Amino acid sequence: MRVAFCCNTRHEEDEFQVEYDPPDTIEKVKKGIEYAGHEYLFIEGDETAYDRLRTLRPDMVLNRAEGIRGESRESHIPAFCEMLGIPYVGAGIMSTAICLEKPTTKMILEFNGVKTAPFQVFNAVDDPLDSGVELPLILKPSHEGSSMGINWDNVVFDEAALRAKLAEMLETYRQPILGERYIDGREFTTGLLGNYLPGEEPRFLSVLEVDFSRFPEGLGNVLGQKAKTIFDTSDHYVCPANIPESLRLRLEEASLKAFKALDIKDWARFDWRMDGDGEIYFLEANPLPGIDAVEEEDEYSFYPMMALASDMTYDEMIKQLIEAAFRRYGIK
Repeated sequence: MRVAFCCNTRHEEDEFQVEYDPPDTIEKVKKGIEYAGHEYLFIEGDETAYDRLRTLRPDMVLNRAEGIRGESRESHIPAFCEMLGIPYVGAGIMSTAICLEKPTTKMILEFNGVKTAPFQVFNAVDDPLDSGVELPLILKPSHEGSSMGINWDNVVFDEAALRAKLAEMLETYRQPILGERYIDGREFTTGLLGNYLPGEEPRFLSVLEVDFSRFPEGLGNVLGQKAKTIFDTSDHYVCPANIPESLRLRLEEASLKAFKALDIKDWARFDWRMDGDGEIYFLEANPLPGIDAVEEEDEYSFYPMMALASDMTYDEMIKQLIEAAFRRYGIK
């Protein structure tokens, strides 16, 4: 089979390209596709992607393209593939659009019984706090990923700090700002691989915990841009997480419920917070998980870290992602 890897190549180390794939990751994916026995093709996820897809007509697209602009940019490659009738790995148009829009994701999951922190969306600096929404809040751009625009100072404890941070973020990101109750507790990441098919359910990968005590002072208990880039190292994470089986099962149940409610396909990553009473709150869904894994530079995205802890090699992870999509499409 001819399998095309479609992604956005990282050319700059800034916060607007941090979610793109660096050249060494692209090379690892190439090796994984070839390990799976397929011919490798590459398609840049920019304005040239549609013509490249139409001309090359791959048998399958391994989609990791974050998109280059627009609030539904992660839906561009799925839309092109569906228009052209080309099978692809990962979530579809609707799911990718929803998961990039944090408030909508939270509303859908809350409706489906997945607990999320109380929240509201701010469109202007002087929007009053809704009833039931109390400080402290953590402020996030409504439709960005990879912790873009988030650091410890996004947690606001009083009205003055709220208004100052809102003014800054509205000016910088030019989009509504999500404010949700700040859950000061342990943070976990979960991963799934596979689908709900006859005789099959998604596989639950090893749970990862963020150990904030291992980060430098001043970063606080927020996995923000500085923590993920400047101070990022695998030493800050524990995978498999040291948690009781009862908590692992609760995280698995919540993850599978979120996967199904959001209609995600083939793979996904979810972030969670647990408060002092042991209550689990949904933070974010990522239907296009990062897949960096450069041992020499100790640069690992969470998804391959969880896959490796689940007794998969990187090549095997890529192979199983492709095979999951093949089974879903009924391709032999």
